[in-house]
Amino acid sequence: MTNQNAKDTAILIPSYQPNDKLPPYVAALREAGFVRIIIVDDGSGDAYTPIFDSLGTPDEETVHVIRYADNHGKGYALRTGLAYLVEACPQCAFVITADSDGQHTVPDTLRMADALHENGEGILLGSRDFSLRHVPAKSRMGNRITSVVFQALYGQRVTDTQTGLRGFARALMPRFLKTKGDHYEYEMNQLIDCSIDQIAIRALPIETVYENNNEGSHFHPVRDSWRIYRVILSRFFRFLAASVASFTVDYTLYLILNELLREYAPALNTYIRFLPMRVIARIAVAALLARVASSVFNYLVNKKLVFFSHEKFLGTFLRYACTVVVIVGLSAWLTSALHIWFGWSDNLVKIPVDIMLFFLSYYVQRRWVFGGEHKRGVKAGKEAKV
Repeated sequence: MTNQNAKDTAILIPSYQPNDKLPPYVAALREAGFVRIIIVDDGSGDAYTPIFDSLGTPDEETVHVIRYADNHGKGYALRTGLAYLVEACPQCAFVITADSDGQHTVPDTLRMADALHENGEGILLGSRDFSLRHVPAKSRMGNRITSVVFQALYGQRVTDTQTGLRGFARALMPRFLKTKGDHYEYEMNQLIDCSIDQIAIRALPIETVYENNNEGSHFHPVRDSWRIYRVILSRFFRFLAASVASFTVDYTLYLILNELLREYAPALNTYIRFLPMRVIARIAVAALLARVASSVFNYLVNKKLVFFSHEKFLGTFLRYACTVVVIVGLSAWLTSALHIWFGWSDNLVKIPVDIMLFFLSYYVQRRWVFGGEHKRGVKAGKEAKV
């Protein structure tokens, strides 16, 4: 008996040098009612041509095999399949990506199709139970560590970050076509992009299949793990590098401006009163101009190179400016308060205060300044309809 929810759900399977599990899996998907199955031969080579030829006949529309000569990686194959679905399959309301090594069962794929029809929001992940005894130790520990690091940096708890069984609505296909990465890091970038754009990441419990210690997988433990963790940590370290560069710009400009004003604007070598404090006008002007310039520099770097925001300048810049004002105010208040309350050195206590505020700034910029683009777009669309 076929499932009606399978009829407008496409199955996308990237495949590199598949084993003998792929043909029966595809046959079972057809029998279950899926009428659009896309397999991408990621440069498997001539030796695997008979396997791909056995998946379907040239005159049928149910199974379509995309082939190219060179191996590019899983991410490249997924984007290739998505591009085909966008152009050639307008009737497909949802897409489910699955692996070709036998880890994903047809009943789980059908359950995902049902779940997507009930709630098509965000991306739905087929989540495995890594506490089971038959799960390889390297898979159990690797996933747990990755989940903890991912939650710490991106604020979302994802219990299975490496699952290849994923489902989402057609509206997200263009978004995922822009996701970077040609190999296994593509799927991690997909989750990071969803987290930053505040696209829902949901979990669907599935069967945990590891046959022959997962020998059918082409995942390279060292090389591909390095690619994945490089992706997870890269945005935070780019944020850190941008902050260091901005500090360098700020301090360098301050030194230059302070000396120029000292020499060419002697009228500013006077004291002015600011609230309860007396400051030298020259220093105040140099510090203010340097901070404005370094803040604009930091904003542009974060927007383009850290968070890859595509939102318009005005909205993100206003949110960024508010964040800078609040962070600077909190730094001054906390440093002064800890100095007054506990008698701690105001020069020394500023270091841990600013480190804490650095992480707060990262969180606010990720979630509010440059994040939530998708969520704000959906909200604006609903308001426009009203």
